[in-house]
Amino acid sequence: MNCNNNEILNDVLIFTGAGFSKPADCKLSGEMLKDLEKKSNEERNDIFTDTEKKMIKFILSCLDYQARWRSLESNGKYFYIPNIEEFAVLLRRIKNRENYLPYPVTGNWSDKIMLLEQEFKKEEQKYEGDLYTSIERKIITKCYDEWLNCATGANNVSYLDNLKKFVKNNLSNSDLKLDIFTLNNDLIMEKAFKEENTLYTGFVSNKWVGFEKSDIDDNTFSASRINYYKLHGSLDWIRLTDGTVRKKTQESENLEIDIEPFLIFGHGTKIYTVDPFFSLLELFKAKLKEKKYYLVIGYSFFDPHINNLIFNELMNNEEKVLLIINPKINDKIQEKDFYMMDELKILKKDKKTLLIEEFENIQKNPLYSDTPEFNLKKISPESFEYSPIETENFLSLLINCKIIKFLNNIKNKKEESPF
Repeated sequence: MNCNNNEILNDVLIFTGAGFSKPADCKLSGEMLKDLEKKSNEERNDIFTDTEKKMIKFILSCLDYQARWRSLESNGKYFYIPNIEEFAVLLRRIKNRENYLPYPVTGNWSDKIMLLEQEFKKEEQKYEGDLYTSIERKIITKCYDEWLNCATGANNVSYLDNLKKFVKNNLSNSDLKLDIFTLNNDLIMEKAFKEENTLYTGFVSNKWVGFEKSDIDDNTFSASRINYYKLHGSLDWIRLTDGTVRKKTQESENLEIDIEPFLIFGHGTKIYTVDPFFSLLELFKAKLKEKKYYLVIGYSFFDPHINNLIFNELMNNEEKVLLIINPKINDKIQEKDFYMMDELKILKKDKKTLLIEEFENIQKNPLYSDTPEFNLKKISPESFEYSPIETENFLSLLINCKIIKFLNNIKNKKEESPF
């Protein structure tokens, strides 16, 4: 079905988190952390050494303490559950001996860290760098393949058929391109669109060239109908010792590889100064300014730095609207809190404060960012809508033009408003 609304389509930006890939059996961040805990308890698990397992358990216990403390501090409003991003942040902060470390990492427990570091140095095995680097690299190189189901290539991507049909029906005969930004490192989209040759990820002949048209072979760029920006890198990216970023292929095995895979583990504020991550973030900022409708699918807003960019645009432009697609983003929101609009279940206005408070708590949390006092805290209830539907349901509404109709109604509603 052709939606016949290029004006709306041209103003759409799609942003995806882990929930977007969940139907392909990729684990969510909370599920990754649970599996990491399981691996740390398995005596026969040969991914991590005994000392690494002890350190993993130590960090997990600290995260559990913090989650419990935050839950109690909210006076029963929220129940916090740690995720893999929080693990990555705390692992890196201990490694770098940063000034801010949450209790109980500080205090008497800090002696435990020193003992484990010394124990790791005595282990009779080859390891990469320090204890923390070794854990991080093993998670990225060994656990991620399993968690994202890429080692076997067994991902079921049929749920993306409706997205493929939508692109074919609405973008094939036009100059429009769909801009999709993601924090995901998996290869789901690449697998789904492999035959169509309509997905452009910034690579030409397996070498990174970016998204500036002047730097791209015109045929490669023109043939694609989706620009797919992987803000945190990908499992099939590698960086060579000369700084070149490439896709991993059989030919790349003979090259001098510096980092494999080349991706961001957890929140990556400091690595954003490195290309292509810096360039991708700049493109994200530019597209947020350019577009009016942000369709955010399967993202739980746990990255304050990404949130700041989105919230800033919503605060500075009343025409823009954020549509959040996530089956479960707040335990306090119930079935009776929604109404139907264009076959889409939408959160009632008077219940939006629950999400606004959730966002504010994330933005204020010192575990998620080094300078939480600078994060944007509030967004207007008029600037966003929330629908608790699954990714597959969203895509079925997209192919039937219900999402476009919804956005068009929102557009008309904002134009009619005198304020």
